[in-house]
Amino acid sequence: MNRSKFFHSLILFLFSVISLRAQSPDKTALPQEPISGIIALFDQTPIIAIGETHEHKQLYEFLTELVQTEDFYTQVNDVLIESGNALYQQTLDRYISGHTVPLADLQQVWLNTTQSPVDPWGNEVYFNFLKTIRELNQRIKPEHQIRVVAADPPIEWNKVRTPEDYRQARGSRNTFYSQTVINEVLKNGRKALLICGGAHFGYQNPRQSLINQRIEKEYPNSVTVVLAASGLGSANQAHESRLSHWNRPTLVKLKDTWIGELPGLRRRVRTAPAAVPLSDSIATHTPAVIQSSAQTASSRKQDFSDYLLYFGTPDEIVYGEVDAQMYLSDLFWQEMNRRSRIRFNHDLLPETRKTGSLRPVSYND
Repeated sequence: MNRSKFFHSLILFLFSVISLRAQSPDKTALPQEPISGIIALFDQTPIIAIGETHEHKQLYEFLTELVQTEDFYTQVNDVLIESGNALYQQTLDRYISGHTVPLADLQQVWLNTTQSPVDPWGNEVYFNFLKTIRELNQRIKPEHQIRVVAADPPIEWNKVRTPEDYRQARGSRNTFYSQTVINEVLKNGRKALLICGGAHFGYQNPRQSLINQRIEKEYPNSVTVVLAASGLGSANQAHESRLSHWNRPTLVKLKDTWIGELPGLRRRVRTAPAAVPLSDSIATHTPAVIQSSAQTASSRKQDFSDYLLYFGTPDEIVYGEVDAQMYLSDLFWQEMNRRSRIRFNHDLLPETRKTGSLRPVSYND
């Protein structure tokens, strides 16, 4: 081949490569530093929703660092939590603002939610996070202090006697949470970080009943959803090695990336952790088994969230510990069983009293 034909062939080859790339957009997933990345998202939307895996210790270590970052607390006003009964908002306000609040009073915030007696909120990660914000507020300017808003419906368990009482008191948790965001944050021109189980956020629900979907019916384009994930999902384990060099955690945008086009999982259920001796004041929390329900063939990760906050493979995830001391009280244990019979028509498994992660007999049937 002479030189002119060679260069002609080379030009044709390069042109074909350029044309192919133009027809097939780059699907590269670009990792971002997560603290600055999430703070920057508040320039785009006033609401950032973190879809959590309950009791995820690394996530709450990250959130602890995030809220104490000056660029966060100087522009973000509120943190809304699923792990708090709105009935006790005044108690929570007093604690977060630095007043002395007896622990027994404060515990009512998370021990009496609509998810009692099987909620995970007695885990240390939730109390430690509240304590962090309380301590932060005492050392920053008053105008920058963060308010924590309990966003679970204000159920009064002493008035709940039947399953119908419970259903009426609970109502729609997504509706209550989203309306709290609208009333407490958006109507007042504020910004907020939302924390709730990952199943409560997303774009894949055709009924438009998820929290961010409900909010955006009234305030369009006001929410960015970030899924705080442990792994890429059981259907995508073969791809985990592609992220082995990433820092933990890492923030990545999902839309039009290879990660975003991976299959997305539906809600996951965690079974009870292994029991430890009741004499232990702090129960050792064994990571629970995660059961994934069937996924839809058409669902993709980018249909569930805008960003992924990647903490590594499931084996890398650590869960916080539960203080099981409160369950030594026979009166409290009896009350938890009463609630279990109302909700599940079963008593609680005695061995779960030892862990503090209460489960009725029927919970995972």
